[in-house]
Amino acid sequence: MYLETTFHDATEQEASLPGWRQEYRQVSTGGYDGRTMAILLPGVEILRETISVGTEQMFSAPEGSMIFYYYPKRDRSELVRGEKAPGVSGFALNWTNRIGFMDADSDLLMLVLRRDAVADEDRSRIAELVEPPLENAAFLADWLLSLLGGARQQSHPCAWGDFDDVLADVITDRFELLFQKSLVRQTPHIAQTEKIYRKIRDRIFDAPDMPHSVKSLSRDLGISAFNLRASCQSFTQIPLDRILMMLRLNGARRDLLHARCSPRKVSDIAMDWGFFHWSRFALRYKSLFGETPSQTLKG
Repeated sequence: MYLETTFHDATEQEASLPGWRQEYRQVSTGGYDGRTMAILLPGVEILRETISVGTEQMFSAPEGSMIFYYYPKRDRSELVRGEKAPGVSGFALNWTNRIGFMDADSDLLMLVLRRDAVADEDRSRIAELVEPPLENAAFLADWLLSLLGGARQQSHPCAWGDFDDVLADVITDRFELLFQKSLVRQTPHIAQTEKIYRKIRDRIFDAPDMPHSVKSLSRDLGISAFNLRASCQSFTQIPLDRILMMLRLNGARRDLLHARCSPRKVSDIAMDWGFFHWSRFALRYKSLFGETPSQTLKG
């Protein structure tokens, strides 16, 4: 079966992938434009997700799944020369409670299988991360993208009937071949920079109405301001002061969306997230999301 859905808010798209647990927060300016495309087969899912703005993503893949992922590489110099660069790819086996950042105009292709469907169980059980040969990964990705493109040209949702099982077996076979050629690596413990970013993030959401500053976070977390800034920049590629603002603005947006059928006011929600100057809050909010808080509340 082929499914395709478009979204105009991060909170809508975060619930779009079957079996996944996700939270998306917008971290670059502009109107949100997202899309998911999926071919659902017995035990096999081909997923493609595009998002127009930068996002912070917390996610957990379906339990017991193995994932081949592929990010098409965008390099203007190679496009000018007419060359095609292989994208970033790999296999993920334990994507649970992860956090990452996606750039604006992100394009992610994933092939999701049940782990017990892959014959090489011993290898899959010990591995956390597997890196495939780039050319072979690009070949598999091109084939999966062609399947999505062919399905999209038909009226959707569509099904192939008896062909579903055959296609699922062929895809699983290609997955196994690439997996066996790949380099197995043990994923190291969560990097120190990610640990520090999580502490910052948790502190913001534990007390959203507090006027958090780098100095106060440094005091509360027992981490120097220099390390806070350096870790945040390394992990997110965004300055810490801006991340603090965007996390709070995203928290306010979620509450505004949830308050559409309630008597809550914009000013109340703004204060809940530590914004006590209405006009500044409205300007910052509109700069990030492309609409005013009142427009979000009214829907």
